[in-house]
Amino acid sequence: MSELFVSLPANQQGRDFVVGDVHGCFTELRALLEQVVFDGSRDRLFSVGDLVDRGPESRQVLEWLAKPWFYAVRGNHEQMALDFDLADTDGCERYLHNGGGWFICLDELDKQAYRTAFSRLPLAIELPSPHGLIGLLHADCPQDDWNALREQLSLPQPWGEEGGRLLRQIIWCRLRARGTPRQPVRGVFMLCVGHTPQREVRSIDNVRYLDTGGVYGRSLSMLQLDILQIHSIGVADKGYSSAELDG
Repeated sequence: MSELFVSLPANQQGRDFVVGDVHGCFTELRALLEQVVFDGSRDRLFSVGDLVDRGPESRQVLEWLAKPWFYAVRGNHEQMALDFDLADTDGCERYLHNGGGWFICLDELDKQAYRTAFSRLPLAIELPSPHGLIGLLHADCPQDDWNALREQLSLPQPWGEEGGRLLRQIIWCRLRARGTPRQPVRGVFMLCVGHTPQREVRSIDNVRYLDTGGVYGRSLSMLQLDILQIHSIGVADKGYSSAELDG
């Protein structure tokens, strides 16, 4: 049984980075890490989920999840792989439409290897930074309250109707991203999410949207937490850019 909420200590030796939705674009992720001279003996890399589907290199995800310096939360695409049932024709078509063809074509033994890895991913991670506590999850924080979420996810597996609703909010919710007024998330300095693609890294309240549409030919973006710097690499042109986080 995996922990659904993970609290990590501060990185006393190196830097922490948070990358947006990779969606199988691991070549670009490697290039981005090269640009910042990432050092796996000191630095850590965090993912806000959706490491797979749509992009060409989804099968590489197991290699990345095995790296001791790499941490990820579960996104809706990892959840779709966990929920996939070949006997569910409609569900199969939906997953295929959402880029899951690579997974559908795997034999059952390989499917199980990926499911095992995805099932171990927490729904939320928190870690200290020089600026305050950083929260990570895929889509948004229910009730805009990090402390309440920590308490809910620290209970024995909270599934059932209420738990299913909580899961959907964490990995699917787009209300804030689409303009529904919300409150800043209490209990954290900053919440880093992905899920809803943006033209550039976007700040709404204290929530930072890091999915900049790399798999759609735009850019893959990563936030360096100690200096609040955005590093991006174009998927189409391979051009690198860096800018201070706005807001």
